[in-house]
Amino acid sequence: MQTISIIIPTLNEAENVKRLIHFFAEVRENHLSKVIIADSPDSTDMLRDTLTSENTEYHRTKGRGRATQMNEGAALAGGDILVFLHADVIPPDSFIQDIMKAIRDGYVFGFFSYRFEPSIFMLKVNESFTQRDGWFAGGGDQIQFMTRTMYDQLNGYNEDFCVMEDFELIRRVRKLNLPYKIIQNPATVSARKYHQNSWLKVNLVNLAAFILFKFSIKPITIKSFYSRYIKLA
Repeated sequence: MQTISIIIPTLNEAENVKRLIHFFAEVRENHLSKVIIADSPDSTDMLRDTLTSENTEYHRTKGRGRATQMNEGAALAGGDILVFLHADVIPPDSFIQDIMKAIRDGYVFGFFSYRFEPSIFMLKVNESFTQRDGWFAGGGDQIQFMTRTMYDQLNGYNEDFCVMEDFELIRRVRKLNLPYKIIQNPATVSARKYHQNSWLKVNLVNLAAFILFKFSIKPITIKSFYSRYIKLA
């Protein structure tokens, strides 16, 4: 039987991680092997002390940045299928079954559409873009999953990318013409970034950051640009 390992890169996300651990505890699914918390060395929230679930493993990473954290987490994972999940994203209840069906159907990589919580009319525009393929598909909060074989083939996430590592990975997936699936069973994503800033500002900055990425601007420059304009609590 194929098994799934979930890797969650975190940085001071104790409350969100506790909510996810509770969610996974309610998922009675034999395919789910282990949840690995890949916590940044910069975290100060004492997350390790709050984890009590048997199938959850805490790992304080040596390196910084999501790409490095996810790769270190994947190195500890024993599952045939790897799922990479942001701490403020809640998967749909049937996400394990959804992933297993996609794998059985021949897809080696995929991601989920999502909806915001709380949502407003303009955020539904953003949600619609996550339901279909295109330039902006596959990154951000879309819960990437892949076979271990594909992950190894691609040598994981590119640690030169301190931001947009997920878009860089799917760019390589497309270049190799690997089959991937967009699962139309939305995950739930926190809308906190939009409420702390504004819908227009976040979308304009996201668009600018993506254009910089398309023109191969150094990731550290993109990160500096993004941090200058977007406030994150």
